Amino acid sequence: MKTETLLTSLSICLAAAVPVAATAQTAGAAVSTASPTAPTAEAGYQLGPDDEVKISIFGQPDLSATTRIKADGTVALALIGPVQARGKTTSQLAQAIAANYASGGFLTNPSVNVEVSNYVSRFVTVLGNVPQAGNYPLDRNYSVASMLAKAGGSTKDGANAVILTPADGSGPVRISLADMAVGGSRQLKPGDILYVPPAEKIYVYGQVQQPGAFSFAPGQSFRQALALAGGPTLAGSTKRIKVRRGGKEVQANLDDPVQPEDVLIIREKLF
Repeated sequence: MKTETLLTSLSICLAAAVPVAATAQTAGAAVSTASPTAPTAEAGYQLGPDDEVKISIFGQPDLSATTRIKADGTVALALIGPVQARGKTTSQLAQAIAANYASGGFLTNPSVNVEVSNYVSRFVTVLGNVPQAGNYPLDRNYSVASMLAKAGGSTKDGANAVILTPADGSGPVRISLADMAVGGSRQLKPGDILYVPPAEKIYVYGQVQQPGAFSFAPGQSFRQALALAGGPTLAGSTKRIKVRRGGKEVQANLDDPVQPEDVLIIREKLF
């Protein structure tokens, strides 16, 4: 039986897949690992139901297919039928497919490559004010902090916090970016959602140099907020301030901490 040889750029010698003659001896399967150009996220990703996979068999376009993993965790392929995919990586599934084609007497030394074309079963969604929002496959264990870093972190317009909505329905959890050592170490699970909301604001109006809205920062005082607005005008009095919070006027002095959406008003001096 004639065996064709293909030298890859990695200097790995793979025998081309050809039908086995009836009198041929049983052949073992030599399987290629995931393509060098495939996303690195696929290397440790464990496949599950509804994930879409692209299965390529070298030299056998009629046997190659793009298909979804069924609810029972299998993929159905021509000639060999269902192959268990649940819990396998793409490399492990490629090995199983190659072994089935070889042991069934359909192909000799098949070279099989599997790529994930659509992650569905195991991913985390990152939304909001991040540079790279989207679905991220859980190819390894990710914490809130490491997944947020993978998405590029919070943008300049993002809040100093991230909201985690767990897939188990336990309710949203707000995690401060200034204290990621605590909440940021929480491990993510499939279906979890991370959302970085817009930056919270404080407002400074009245007798100030540059009235307007400014980004809120934890621990910030009204005095620091006033500095962001350029300080008071010559007519403004730092002893006569007014603070509105939640639609009501509250008692405060310049060294008190601000809260998100606070409105600081500097009034005119009394002459």
